[in-house]
Amino acid sequence: PLLERPLKHPALPPLRPLACLIAALLSAPAMAQTPAATEQAALQELRATTLALIDALVDQGLLSRARADELLQKSRDAARRQAAVPAPAAAPAWGAPPAATAAAKPVVRVPYLPETARTQMKEDIRNEILATARDEGWTDGRVLPAWTRSIKIEGDVRVRAQADLLADDNLAPEVFRAQSDSPAWAPDLSNTRVDRGRMTLRARLGASVKASDSVTAGVRVATGSTTSGASSESVTMGNSAQRIAIGLDRAWLRWEPQQGHSLEGGRMAVPFERTDLLFPEDLSLDGVAARGELDLSTGLYGFATAGYFALEEFANGPRDKALLGAQLGLDWAPDGDWNLRGALGYYHFRNVEGVRESELPPSGALAGTTAYQSSAYPVGLRLKGNTLINLNAPASTASPVWGLASRFRPVNLTLGVVSHHLRPIDLGLSLDLVRNTGFEIADIVRRAGTNSVSDLRAHTNGVQARFMVGHPHLDEAGQWQGSLAWRRFGRDAWIDGLTDTSWHGGGTNYQGFSLGAQYAFDRRATLGARFISTRNLDDGVRYTDSAGNVSGNLSSAPLRIETVQLEATLKF
Repeated sequence: PLLERPLKHPALPPLRPLACLIAALLSAPAMAQTPAATEQAALQELRATTLALIDALVDQGLLSRARADELLQKSRDAARRQAAVPAPAAAPAWGAPPAATAAAKPVVRVPYLPETARTQMKEDIRNEILATARDEGWTDGRVLPAWTRSIKIEGDVRVRAQADLLADDNLAPEVFRAQSDSPAWAPDLSNTRVDRGRMTLRARLGASVKASDSVTAGVRVATGSTTSGASSESVTMGNSAQRIAIGLDRAWLRWEPQQGHSLEGGRMAVPFERTDLLFPEDLSLDGVAARGELDLSTGLYGFATAGYFALEEFANGPRDKALLGAQLGLDWAPDGDWNLRGALGYYHFRNVEGVRESELPPSGALAGTTAYQSSAYPVGLRLKGNTLINLNAPASTASPVWGLASRFRPVNLTLGVVSHHLRPIDLGLSLDLVRNTGFEIADIVRRAGTNSVSDLRAHTNGVQARFMVGHPHLDEAGQWQGSLAWRRFGRDAWIDGLTDTSWHGGGTNYQGFSLGAQYAFDRRATLGARFISTRNLDDGVRYTDSAGNVSGNLSSAPLRIETVQLEATLKF
């Protein structure tokens, strides 16, 4: 129990008050000169207790034996010096003869302490010392090597109960799965009408090591599928036949030559200023990023971030997929009661758009040596919402291979303001806007190889507004937060496979709201509840067949989802 948290300080400066306390206790018997035998026995008992406490500290590795012996020797020396000091001579009575010249025997009076008071004192001293040792990380320098002081361990465990309530009038899933021609939407849906209840688990454990003042490295492992689900680390509980998969979630190296300027590479957290509209909390990116900050004036800071991130690499083709991003922002705190932050970013998803093949797959000696359908949108990544085109050659009879219809070059604006007027309660409002500037009908028709996509409408905007009230951090018992958010997400505003899976089951092409609250019932331990209600957007496109029936495309098909989440989380 003394080592419940990592020990950080191999040196022992916190032991100085303890040394004074031990010296005083050990020297007390030598100073006591009282005829009461009970008082002498009580002091001897207190001295024995102190010696036992020192031995316990040595056994636990909190105090070296050499240091303990040094403390004991100092206490003995102090006791001998105290005994050698003569007591001040009493003034002679009026008219009395002078006092004897012999040195008077020193007398020190010790007040009487009842047994209950002595017992309580010993217990209080013991608890205070052990609590200080635990909180301040006392240790002997020989117990842990010096490099362990630079290690930081962190993680979290979340257990969630979730119910997905699906409307009875949602379009049947087999209609979505039967699609074979361009354009298409959500061809992977398998359930649109049956309510689902489940429990999920997310566990993450990470460590970072500061090798020097400027170089830091970190790794983190987490639950979640290693082959799909880029934006979620939660796993569904209930498969008793298998253990839960654990994967390397992050591994990065950061160089920070001066405060506020850094270069980072590896698998890292999203380095851009963002909300969960575009970049969910669980998402990690592979690549390099550079960041810089500049002090513009009192309370005003500017920052800039740029990065290159690999999305999919091919061994036999030149069209590797990647994300390039750049962002500029300002952070302004005009006084202690307000904080305003804004950022403008541009993202270019390179080679993610689908390109239909003109020939059948290569065969014979060419099979596997030439890139074919490398522009496909992988099944394990895509969710639902984006417009898709069939990449198979016109003569192919194989099952459809889907690719993204639009190019993606989004422009993103994030704005936020926080009020601290009600400390310790904060009030916050954020706004996130995105527009995909890469959508172009002529370009989609050319790559799809068919005019069936010529009447596509551009739904390339997304917006989210979020209000928050409560404590800024949930680190101590009694702290709380509440939030209300609304969003409208156009179908081709962002790549649906990188979106938050709590909203609408993941993806784009919906609007709705979220209402949530969290309460810290213990230190770093919270209970949370959240309700999310969403429904598909209707783009208004309608068709009339030869029989006079009017229908719309599957992008506008009814799909209403309400999600309830109850969770318990511990962060450390």
